[in-house]
Amino acid sequence: MPKIFQAIETLFLKEDGDRPIATGMETCVGKEVVQFPKPLKLNGKVENYLMDVIDCMKSSLNIIASKSVQAQHSMAKADWLKADPSQITILINMCNWSRSVEGAFSTLK
Repeated sequence: MPKIFQAIETLFLKEDGDRPIATGMETCVGKEVVQFPKPLKLNGKVENYLMDVIDCMKSSLNIIASKSVQAQHSMAKADWLKADPSQITILINMCNWSRSVEGAFSTLK
Protein backbone atom coordinates (compact mmCIF):
# COMPACT_ATOMS: atom_id res chain seq x y z
CA MET A 1 0.00 0.00 0.00
CA PRO A 2 2.70 2.63 0.79
CA LYS A 3 4.21 2.42 -2.72
CA ILE A 4 0.88 3.39 -4.23
CA PHE A 5 0.79 6.55 -2.15
CA GLN A 6 4.46 7.36 -2.77
CA ALA A 7 3.62 8.03 -6.42
CA ILE A 8 0.98 10.62 -5.49
CA GLU A 9 1.93 14.22 -4.89
CA THR A 10 -1.59 15.46 -4.17
CA LEU A 11 -4.94 13.90 -3.42
CA PHE A 12 -7.54 16.48 -4.43
CA LEU A 13 -10.16 17.01 -1.73
CA LYS A 14 -13.34 19.08 -1.58
CA GLU A 15 -15.07 20.04 1.61
CA ASP A 16 -18.54 18.56 1.92
CA GLY A 17 -19.98 19.16 5.34
CA ASP A 18 -18.27 17.14 8.04
CA ARG A 19 -16.18 14.84 5.77
CA PRO A 20 -14.11 15.68 2.68
CA ILE A 21 -14.59 14.17 -0.78
CA ALA A 22 -11.66 12.93 -2.90
CA THR A 23 -12.02 14.07 -6.51
CA GLY A 24 -8.70 13.12 -8.09
CA MET A 25 -4.95 12.77 -7.75
CA GLU A 26 -1.75 14.27 -9.11
CA THR A 27 1.38 12.20 -9.58
CA CYS A 28 4.74 13.28 -8.27
CA VAL A 29 6.47 12.23 -11.50
CA GLY A 30 5.61 14.28 -14.56
CA LYS A 31 2.76 16.09 -12.82
CA GLU A 32 -0.10 14.17 -14.41
CA VAL A 33 -3.62 14.63 -13.07
CA VAL A 34 -6.21 11.86 -12.90
CA GLN A 35 -9.75 12.89 -11.99
CA PHE A 36 -11.92 10.26 -10.33
CA PRO A 37 -15.01 9.45 -12.45
CA LYS A 38 -17.11 9.48 -9.29
CA PRO A 39 -16.11 11.55 -6.23
CA LEU A 40 -15.28 9.46 -3.16
CA LYS A 41 -16.61 10.50 0.27
CA LEU A 42 -13.97 9.79 2.92
CA ASN A 43 -15.99 8.16 5.69
CA GLY A 44 -14.90 6.28 8.78
CA LYS A 45 -11.40 5.60 10.03
CA VAL A 46 -8.40 6.62 7.96
CA GLU A 47 -7.33 2.97 7.56
CA ASN A 48 -10.69 2.17 5.96
CA TYR A 49 -11.05 5.12 3.64
CA LEU A 50 -7.46 4.83 2.40
CA MET A 51 -8.37 1.37 1.12
CA ASP A 52 -11.39 2.97 -0.58
CA VAL A 53 -9.04 5.56 -2.15
CA ILE A 54 -6.84 2.74 -3.51
CA ASP A 55 -9.90 1.01 -4.98
CA CYS A 56 -11.03 4.31 -6.52
CA MET A 57 -7.57 4.89 -8.02
CA LYS A 58 -7.57 1.43 -9.58
CA SER A 59 -11.09 1.73 -10.99
CA SER A 60 -10.35 5.23 -12.34
CA LEU A 61 -7.27 4.01 -14.19
CA ASN A 62 -9.22 1.00 -15.47
CA ILE A 63 -11.94 3.27 -16.86
CA ILE A 64 -9.35 5.56 -18.48
CA ALA A 65 -7.57 2.54 -20.00
CA SER A 66 -10.82 1.19 -21.45
CA LYS A 67 -11.60 4.54 -23.04
CA SER A 68 -8.03 4.83 -24.33
CA VAL A 69 -8.24 1.45 -26.10
CA GLN A 70 -11.30 2.70 -27.98
CA ALA A 71 -9.86 6.17 -28.63
CA GLN A 72 -6.64 4.90 -30.20
CA HIS A 73 -8.59 3.74 -33.25
CA SER A 74 -10.33 7.07 -33.81
CA MET A 75 -7.51 9.53 -33.03
CA ALA A 76 -4.25 10.42 -34.70
CA LYS A 77 -1.41 8.62 -32.92
CA ALA A 78 0.29 11.90 -31.91
CA ASP A 79 -2.95 13.14 -30.30
CA TRP A 80 -3.69 9.80 -28.65
CA LEU A 81 -0.23 9.67 -27.07
CA LYS A 82 -0.89 12.97 -25.27
CA ALA A 83 -4.54 12.41 -24.35
CA ASP A 84 -4.18 10.10 -21.33
CA PRO A 85 -1.81 9.65 -18.39
CA SER A 86 1.47 8.21 -19.66
CA GLN A 87 1.16 5.02 -17.57
CA ILE A 88 -2.07 4.24 -19.45
CA THR A 89 -0.55 5.07 -22.83
CA ILE A 90 2.47 2.86 -22.11
CA LEU A 91 0.21 0.01 -20.98
CA ILE A 92 -1.93 0.14 -24.13
CA ASN A 93 1.15 0.48 -26.36
CA MET A 94 2.80 -2.55 -24.72
CA CYS A 95 -0.37 -4.62 -25.14
CA ASN A 96 -0.48 -3.67 -28.84
CA TRP A 97 3.21 -4.49 -29.26
CA SER A 98 2.77 -7.89 -27.55
CA ARG A 99 -0.20 -8.68 -29.76
CA SER A 100 1.83 -7.76 -32.86
CA VAL A 101 4.82 -9.87 -31.81
CA GLU A 102 2.62 -12.87 -31.00
CA GLY A 103 0.95 -12.49 -34.40
CA ALA A 104 4.34 -12.41 -36.12
CA PHE A 105 5.53 -15.50 -34.24
CA SER A 106 2.34 -17.38 -35.10
CA THR A 107 2.99 -16.83 -38.82
CA LEU A 108 6.45 -18.48 -38.46
CA LYS A 109 5.03 -21.85 -37.40
